[in-house]
Amino acid sequence: MRTSPSRHRSSSAVVVYVIVLMAMQVFLVTVAAEAFLDDDEGLAWATAAVSVVLFGGAAAFLRHLRP
Repeated sequence: MRTSPSRHRSSSAVVVYVIVLMAMQVFLVTVAAEAFLDDDEGLAWATAAVSVVLFGGAAAFLRHLRP
């Protein structure tokens, strides 16, 4: 079964979005860990929450890839 070129292009774009989201998530987890170690709980919880939201977005994009 062959896939159309536009389907291949859109799935490649989704993979790029997921990679960017995961890179941002790793950065936010690092910021949250440093904020926690510096006793800045507000920043730590805020960045952890945004990281969870980004995980949800990446999971939704990956779910879009599966037929």
